[in-house]
Amino acid sequence: MDIGIISRRYATALLEYACENHHETDVYEQSQQVLSLYRQVPEMRYTIENPVVARKDKISLLKNAASAKREACAELVRFFGIVLENKREKLLTFILHSYLFLYRKKKKIRQGKLITAVPLPQQTLEELKQLILQKYRGRTVEFDIKVDPQIIGGAILGIGYWLIDASIAGQLKSVKRQFIEKNRRIV
Repeated sequence: MDIGIISRRYATALLEYACENHHETDVYEQSQQVLSLYRQVPEMRYTIENPVVARKDKISLLKNAASAKREACAELVRFFGIVLENKREKLLTFILHSYLFLYRKKKKIRQGKLITAVPLPQQTLEELKQLILQKYRGRTVEFDIKVDPQIIGGAILGIGYWLIDASIAGQLKSVKRQFIEKNRRIV
């Protein structure tokens, strides 16, 4: 059984179905919520994959996970039913990740990661997005923003193959590496 092929087929079917009903963005956002809960609450995965738990209870759990901000999208709830009916519970995370990938590809969304030492004001984030949008014309940029005090100051920005390390911790590592190389030559 090839997990990649199966999950891609399910994800493609979900995207087509959601696009037909013009709810692909809702499914995208709610899929992100479900995957986030899968990461935060490991017991959720065990419950969904447990064959003893009733199918309606699993659907109810997934529906509640998807509906954190508003009611769960009917297309996604129906899709959960199909996945459970075909006993593909163990592939659900792979399917949802494949859906996110296909959606981003279709909507031309670039994903970026921004790590800062302190939380940035919203205005600064918007200015940063505008600078990046100049490079990626015709695309949207999504940021995964994390605050990590261990970088001491500055920021680390990564988008695609692009990585800009403007952190103080990164600069200190660079100076240390240069110092070690220079001292090796002396000896």
